[in-house]
Amino acid sequence: MHTTTPSHTASQLIKHRAWLYLLMFVLTALLTWKGGEALKNQQVKTLRMNTSEQLAQLANVLESAIAKYQHMPTLLASNDRVIKALRNGLPEDIAQLNRELEQINRITEASDSYILNTDGLTIAASNYRQGASFVGNNFAFRPYFKVAMAGKSGRYYALGTTSNRRGYYFSYPVYAERKVIGVVVVKVDLTQFEKRFANQSYEFLLLDPDGIVFSSSQQRWLYRVLGELSFAELQRIAESQRYFGQSIEKLAIVYQQPFDDESHIIDILENTSIADSTTLERSAYLRMSRPIRLLNFQISILAPLKTINEEIALWRAIFAGGVTIAALLFGLAVLRGRMLRERSDANEMTRHNQAYIREVIQNTQAGLVTLDEKHQIESFNPAVEKLIGQPLAPLVGQPLSVLFQSEEQGMAALSLHPDVFDSTTPRGLGIKVLTQEGHLCDSEQNTVPVEMTLCEMQLPNRLSYLVTFHDMTERKRYEQDITQARIDLEQRVKARTAELESANLRLRQEIEEHKGTQRELIQTAKLAVLGQLTAGLNHELNQPLTAIRAFAGNGLKFLDRGLYEQAHANLQHISQLGHHMGDIIARFKVFARKGDVQQGPIAVQTAIMGASKIMSPRYKEVGIELVVQEDQGFIVNGDMVFLEQVLVNLLANAADAILEAPNHSRCVAIEQRLSDDHIVICIQDSGNGLSEEAIKHLFEPFFTSKSSGLGLGLGLSISQRIIDAMGGQIRASNRSSGGAEFCVSLPCFHHQPKEGV
Repeated sequence: MHTTTPSHTASQLIKHRAWLYLLMFVLTALLTWKGGEALKNQQVKTLRMNTSEQLAQLANVLESAIAKYQHMPTLLASNDRVIKALRNGLPEDIAQLNRELEQINRITEASDSYILNTDGLTIAASNYRQGASFVGNNFAFRPYFKVAMAGKSGRYYALGTTSNRRGYYFSYPVYAERKVIGVVVVKVDLTQFEKRFANQSYEFLLLDPDGIVFSSSQQRWLYRVLGELSFAELQRIAESQRYFGQSIEKLAIVYQQPFDDESHIIDILENTSIADSTTLERSAYLRMSRPIRLLNFQISILAPLKTINEEIALWRAIFAGGVTIAALLFGLAVLRGRMLRERSDANEMTRHNQAYIREVIQNTQAGLVTLDEKHQIESFNPAVEKLIGQPLAPLVGQPLSVLFQSEEQGMAALSLHPDVFDSTTPRGLGIKVLTQEGHLCDSEQNTVPVEMTLCEMQLPNRLSYLVTFHDMTERKRYEQDITQARIDLEQRVKARTAELESANLRLRQEIEEHKGTQRELIQTAKLAVLGQLTAGLNHELNQPLTAIRAFAGNGLKFLDRGLYEQAHANLQHISQLGHHMGDIIARFKVFARKGDVQQGPIAVQTAIMGASKIMSPRYKEVGIELVVQEDQGFIVNGDMVFLEQVLVNLLANAADAILEAPNHSRCVAIEQRLSDDHIVICIQDSGNGLSEEAIKHLFEPFFTSKSSGLGLGLGLSISQRIIDAMGGQIRASNRSSGGAEFCVSLPCFHHQPKEGV
């Protein structure tokens, strides 16, 4: 026979209520959301009707305002003064034409009117008095000029290269004897329309055929594109100088959804400045568009939805608040009935708990003692008597110090001072606890080590304390064993430490010896390169020495003849040659010096030119062309002398590789480029390249790919260590066009200002 327990029934009832509450919550949320959406759609429909009327009005005003200027170039082209100025070009005719154009512009309220000759040069303009006058400027690159020169009326829109103002251009050819002798241009400034519609309840956009915002009530939206432009389209726009260097960026439309056949709801992400800080704000708009066929433009109105969204949010909050209040009132009624039932159950549970607590106290293994507010013993359980081994009835009414002796100071103040309680006690729970170690003492002075815990109990009518005693006999014995083990461990650690210090001293000595050996290897590599360059150096110094002897001999003859100017010129040549020889010798002296890597900012081009000067004698001797890229202004963090050594070594290896391929062209190129946060210096030769086996072992000490007897195989290994010490990398590869390429990568130098500056 299967029976259902009351606890199981209550659990099922709670589960059913939870599901019911969840269902009510979901229905309320769904009703709130759907009701808000319906109300929002109704309000957006009303806004759409108003926006449609505003769009038609705005388009008509803009189209009619610009259309009145389209025939002005035709009228001006037939003006006798314009034809006369273009044909004769007399200053008085041009001056009279300037004044007449100025007067026409003042009457028609056009932005600018100007006359171009057949070369595209402006000979007269309505703004001839202004500082940014068009007179003397050439606009032959503008499409409206090219169309008019072909005998047609032109139209164009662009950002003015001289006035830096956006405008729409109308042009027309000027004929004389059936021949085009010039072009008349009238520019309409669109800024005046933006000012007229700047303070409306909506925002407007005027889009060119490429979808770029050419005019807007919001200046920050200018030159933004609503769609996607290909690279070819962007290049075409840049070449036409239509927007004169303005960057074309995409308008940050993060959401777009059709509302009906003629309108869309869009969200635009914009920067908003509040209290000297910039934040991103998402704004919602209803967008409607229509074409302006006269201009081949499209005009759009963006009606803000912020007010509608705020009203819908308020409606949802009020509706949800009303439902929540009704639910809370219902819940309070249910809780009140439950509280009355639970109060009756709690009284019954209290009686059972009291009996249960009494049994727990009597049978617990820990010793328990209760004290009154004066810390005098009130009661105890059998476990305390078992710990001490004698009855405690005579101690009732005596202070706790008769039974328990603490190992700490402060028990004398325990009965009066509240600060004896542990500061780490969770006082937020209303509990105060004191823990101490000590001994339980009997009448025969026998002691038992215990841990005493005193807990304050706030009873309804009085203050009392509960004291718990735990036997610590085994724990004390363990502590003694641990203390002895710790002493033994410390002695072993001291002995091992002495051994490690001795080994560490020997290791530091070996490291110092290794560093000295490495410095000697680097210096040996330098001297080896210098030895290879000795013949070229002698040649470099021989030429200026020969020239010095010739200039000196001629100078003596000039002095004997009294030709002091010629003698002075010879002495200047001798001085210049001396400086040149000193520069060559100084470069080799710096290259040959010893030293450690000193990190600092160095110019890459300076290091390349220094290495080139060192290697140029050898390259001239064997007929190798050295091509150095022009200065890129790169600064790296490293050591100038050591970087020059690496470059000299790589240039020397490139020369050796080319000499082993006599049928190849003799050319070495040095390139430099930026890669991430590093500068890469590449040395490319036209030799036979490297084998796969050579690339694997190229940077190992004493490995060489040269012919037998050439090189020690240490140059690249030392170069790799130098570059590693400067925080860089060196790698080798074969070029697809033939030859090998060695690339040195070093970190860019970043200036770090000193603290306090």
